Amino acid sequence: MSSAEPATGARADITPLRVLGLVDIHWSGHGEPRLPELSGIDLVLLGGDLTHFAGIEVARKLVEEIQQAGPRVLAVCGNCDQPEIEGYLEEIGIALDRRAQVIAGTIFVGLSAGLPFGGCPYERTEKEFAAAGAEAKAAADEIFTSGPTVLLSHQPPYGTKCDRVLKIRHVGSRAIRELVEEWQPDLVLCGHIHESAGDDRIGDTRVINPGPWRRGHSLRFDITTDGIEIREQT
Repeated sequence: MSSAEPATGARADITPLRVLGLVDIHWSGHGEPRLPELSGIDLVLLGGDLTHFAGIEVARKLVEEIQQAGPRVLAVCGNCDQPEIEGYLEEIGIALDRRAQVIAGTIFVGLSAGLPFGGCPYERTEKEFAAAGAEAKAAADEIFTSGPTVLLSHQPPYGTKCDRVLKIRHVGSRAIRELVEEWQPDLVLCGHIHESAGDDRIGDTRVINPGPWRRGHSLRFDITTDGIEIREQT
């Protein structure tokens, strides 16, 4: 387990966080990355496909541009990211894949990659997603906090408004669906299916695919002692 605060076996106090979620950025590395207004944002969650089949240097420039503006960053990779980007995220301490990190009393966990689809560079089978999800949950279960839990997953869970390819057929992960049904985190922030921006629920868990930042979509939410409040889904 990796944690942004010493949390195992100890209570983490909840303090307010203003969070921005960006998924499916697909930056090619040309010019400067187009970023939203970051003033007042405490934390940026990058939900995969940071790059468009590019490597570490493109991901590095994107992350550094955000960090230089002030917010902390946590990230997972997507199916269009080269797998070695995962190592870079781990090296600088912002990787969430199969991990739990605590910030201001909120638990953030993550899952990288996508289901097999046309030979993309970073894919996982359902069996691999089940194993990765179990690792993420085990890491979170070691943390004692009364704060909420946020799952950042590039691949959406199966069978919601957030995973319909061409807005017709559900293509999300059944393993992630089972994880969410069992675990019931407070929020799942996902992406991958660009045309399936949506807001849904699996039991008590809110599931949101804000749509790709490549097309200007994002999610802004606040975390307070009262829970998670969605401010804006653009």
